[in-house]
Amino acid sequence: MLSAVVITNNAKDTIGLCIDALLKVSSDIIVIDSGSDDGTKEICYSKNIRYFFKSWEGYSANKNYGNDLAIHDYILSIDSDEILSDELIKSIKLEFSNMPSADAYNINFITNFCGKWIKYGGWNPEWHIRIFNRKLIKWELLDVHEVLSIKSTYKVKKLTGKVLHYSYPTIQSHLNKIEKYTDLFAERSLKAGKNAGRFKKHMSAGFTFLSNYIIKLGFLDGYYGFVVARNNALYSYLKYKKLSEKRFKN
Repeated sequence: MLSAVVITNNAKDTIGLCIDALLKVSSDIIVIDSGSDDGTKEICYSKNIRYFFKSWEGYSANKNYGNDLAIHDYILSIDSDEILSDELIKSIKLEFSNMPSADAYNINFITNFCGKWIKYGGWNPEWHIRIFNRKLIKWELLDVHEVLSIKSTYKVKKLTGKVLHYSYPTIQSHLNKIEKYTDLFAERSLKAGKNAGRFKKHMSAGFTFLSNYIIKLGFLDGYYGFVVARNNALYSYLKYKKLSEKRFKN
């Protein structure tokens, strides 16, 4: 009744744990690999899953490709650095022991940053719809931050438990993703005809840090709470700075 679709690239440290957890809720697991060369492919072959290579066309495109290969209509969509908690596994099993009662399911994520679980700030709570009926819902083709096409008429239900997101093993890995995502944001915004005001990059960065670190209690996560708030502010600053620079060049 439930298929799982995983997109991956060079995730040897987490892909095995990701698949092992998924095997507890689904017998149909599809891994879409965009070109791993670190042993990820070999780990996948050692598991009872279906493995496919697809060159990278973006998050949404690769995820939709995997959805089309699924046996079941309900899709559990997850990345290879995300692992279902025991509580979430129980919740999914209970929900799908009979006919599903919703069109989509909202799941809470908790992020591991440099070995520390981030419990406050802008990253917690972090709810995402990750189980859905593919007959009704698909990933919209965006360059940054893929979005599901959820209509207001669809029934969405929250599940208990969490996805354990082992996102950034080092501070530099977070900074590298910020550079990539802000480039994509600027390119997409330029194509859409958007503009960034003269002071928007500074105001947005300042508000983001204040919101993450003070209002949302990021300081309770100690040093890494500060780093996450600072890096999130940097993301806000860079995306508008790069958009302004691209506008100036054009």
